[in-house]
Amino acid sequence: MLLDSIETKEKILAEFLKICVLEGWTESAISQAVTNAGISEKFSDLIFENGVLEIAEFYVESQNKKLSKKIREIENFHSQKIRDKIRLALYARIELEKDNQIALQRLINFYLDFKNFTSFEVGIKPMMQGMKACFKVSDFIWKELNDQSTDFNFYTKRLTLAKIILRTLFVFVKDESENFVKTKNFIDSQIAKVMKFEKHKMQVKKIVSAAFLNEEGVLKTPKEIIKNLPFFRLIKS
Repeated sequence: MLLDSIETKEKILAEFLKICVLEGWTESAISQAVTNAGISEKFSDLIFENGVLEIAEFYVESQNKKLSKKIREIENFHSQKIRDKIRLALYARIELEKDNQIALQRLINFYLDFKNFTSFEVGIKPMMQGMKACFKVSDFIWKELNDQSTDFNFYTKRLTLAKIILRTLFVFVKDESENFVKTKNFIDSQIAKVMKFEKHKMQVKKIVSAAFLNEEGVLKTPKEIIKNLPFFRLIKS
């Protein structure tokens, strides 16, 4: 058995998720998990060299892989509209995390622990990694949706979804409703808000385009722009 293999790390992570519910995301919890996995504690630093930050990152990557499999099991997933694909993907992620509510709350506590900010060695690293984790999940979902964006939209799409994921996480860890209906309703409301904003943005874009571009999509001359202004047409009539 290779110490740094995916299989070994998965085995340790499974033990860690049980322990961190009480111990939190700590170095001692990792050492205990390594021992419980039947590996000598002295190898702990070799397996997760960067300690809690590394096992947290591995956790996100591991759950992403499971999410990919879960998405493939959704019937007619790729025939859905984009907003429905995102909704179903987020629902699937919630299902994956249903046994990890407390562990995730402990992870949030680790990322936002005030003591980190007073430590020169740790500083804002945990908080920054927490934000990056949301972006990674967002990026993963967009790739699962076969998103082909390469321009500025590539980042805006991922940042928008990352924000929804972050907000959803705070709702999910405290959700005691049956089948996490509260979290799912929150996801629906967040997607609806984004769609409403995008619709408004498209309307504004059409108005601006109509005002400054001709039918061929070429920029109008100043004379043409002024001539088509409502108040100017009123004066001319």
